[in-house]
Amino acid sequence: MEIYYNQAKIGPTVMTLGTFDGVHLGHQQIINLAVKRAKKLGYDSCLFTFFPHPLKAISPDKAPKALTSWSQKKRLIQSLGINQLIVQNFDEEFSQIPYQQFVEEYLVKRFKVKEIIVGEDFRCGSGGQGTPAKLKELGEEFGFEVEAIPSIKLNNREISSTYIRNLILEGKVSKVKEQLGRNFTLDCKVVQGDQRGRKLGFPTANLEPLADYVLPPLGVYACRVRLEGKLYGGAVHLGLLPTFDKNKFSIEVHILDFNQNIYDQSLELEFIKRIRPEEKFPTVEGLVARMKDDVRITREILNKLD
Repeated sequence: MEIYYNQAKIGPTVMTLGTFDGVHLGHQQIINLAVKRAKKLGYDSCLFTFFPHPLKAISPDKAPKALTSWSQKKRLIQSLGINQLIVQNFDEEFSQIPYQQFVEEYLVKRFKVKEIIVGEDFRCGSGGQGTPAKLKELGEEFGFEVEAIPSIKLNNREISSTYIRNLILEGKVSKVKEQLGRNFTLDCKVVQGDQRGRKLGFPTANLEPLADYVLPPLGVYACRVRLEGKLYGGAVHLGLLPTFDKNKFSIEVHILDFNQNIYDQSLELEFIKRIRPEEKFPTVEGLVARMKDDVRITREILNKLD
């Protein structure tokens, strides 16, 4: 997959456009169709997306927390077979471009677009005036086709990034897979901690997320960790360490059957199921006993996945 940043590309294309926030199952349907159509027509399949999220420029206080890091988004898009990824810097100046100008200058002249495939709720141009219907009108003028794909519904509910975020915020991480097609996963870096877990018999890796992710509620979750191509089970704690009166948010994962120094390494943290909310224990011994239960429950949950 080739990537173009604010650049032009010569050659006819079948293109899909959007923020593709989370690359959920609805997005995947649109991307798969674009790839299929491009192969049939003998053109390149292109995905035109924006960075950062448009709301960061238009209304920063309303900008959503991330469902994927930029690296995750690229990997997911590439895995779906897209030939060309076009990344447009979205700033205040770009947000003021009328949709007619955007289509002519950015899509027709730069990428020779022959077919556009978008979701039925797609909008582009200043004020979101560029609807699929208006794109079809421009298509008649500039010689490209437009197909608007209806939203996918699951259990009579539309698959959407907003709903996925709400599931995560409610701690319902086990339900996210139905919408994303995969478990909610964070790209993280292992950072230096105070090694308290090791002293308690449960060594942990302190994690720093590599994006401004939406995060589930404080508590303990069964998880999986992908590190250097290998997959491990784990129990992850998100919280303020109230037993030790730290009042500082941290993400700490105890990787099962693992005892290596991985400081400064990157890993993926995959949430499987919430075990319990964060608790303050009157004694360290009480905390250790509960951690043993957390690990036991985690193993039971993960064994059911195999």
